[in-house]
Amino acid sequence: MLPPASIVEIVNIADAGFRLETMRDTVRAVQAPGLLFYSLLNLISTFIDGLVSAPVGQTKTQYIAYLERHFPELSEALGAETFYLQYRCAAIHEFGLKPGYAIGRDHGMSGKYVETQAVRETGQVNTILNIDRLIDDFLSHVDQLLAQVRSHRGAP
Repeated sequence: MLPPASIVEIVNIADAGFRLETMRDTVRAVQAPGLLFYSLLNLISTFIDGLVSAPVGQTKTQYIAYLERHFPELSEALGAETFYLQYRCAAIHEFGLKPGYAIGRDHGMSGKYVETQAVRETGQVNTILNIDRLIDDFLSHVDQLLAQVRSHRGAP
């Protein structure tokens, strides 16, 4: 058995501030190398699941409502249900993306959430999600939530 520890030395994943800081810091760490966009999509999709915390059987409905409320520009540009089905579910459950959907960097997208792009060899048109925009909006949202938690605690 380990020696007794102080409560301040024990991490409590249920603590809202700790959870939000973990989400933020994980996304920032994975963002740093610059080439891990699929991993970032997977992380952000699952972190949003954690923020939604829907009861069993209500994940889809509550996830979509959460996106519409907190990510209105994503919801308008792509559709909250489209993000849920084509990106979130495919990333989390299939470790892939649905045909016709892809991830891109902001380069050439000028800050838009979504663009379309044809594949030169096949002519297939893909819907491209701007992962940089999603990262920025997710980090901004988490920072807002963290500020709320801190203001309720009276912490700096």
